Amino acid sequence: MSREQEKDLNVFLKQVDKVSELVQRLNSDDAVIREEALNEADRIISATNDNDEVEGTRTKVNRTLTNTNVGLQGNALYQDVQENPNTSQDYLLALLEKDARDRAKKRKENKKLANALKRAGNEAFAKEDYELAIKYYTEGLEKIRDMQSLYTNRAQAYIKLDKYEEALNDCKWALKHFIAEPVKQPG
Repeated sequence: MSREQEKDLNVFLKQVDKVSELVQRLNSDDAVIREEALNEADRIISATNDNDEVEGTRTKVNRTLTNTNVGLQGNALYQDVQENPNTSQDYLLALLEKDARDRAKKRKENKKLANALKRAGNEAFAKEDYELAIKYYTEGLEKIRDMQSLYTNRAQAYIKLDKYEEALNDCKWALKHFIAEPVKQPG
């Protein structure tokens, strides 16, 4: 391992330790500690968002978003509303309720597929086929973008392949989702 790779690895491992410690504090029973950890996580994420460069790496963050989801515009009811501006509120509410049901159904289907892909990735990981595991975890994330375990599992596979920057990025995403929706403690 070259000196630069060793330096990158040490920086990465320190950042992983910081994230791990932060996650533990976010799970604390003490509300003050949780609040302090949440503020620190917000500060880290904000600093990352403000700088476009992830601290300690040579990676630039690209936040270009493209919405490929047609949403309501592909819906026949939506088109009816657009063509007839005198549409009743009841009709519009029915349109929105139908769209919400359709989206919930699609998300449920996608979550089921993502869980199946996660299981396939776990099996590949257990067989030490880390490239295949990453492929499955990535496909799962294409189905449902906010599944924290897919990010952390993929990060572990990246670590096994010495792809530390990719692993760190997945850890940061997992932490970001953890803050948005904390894991419920048993009991």
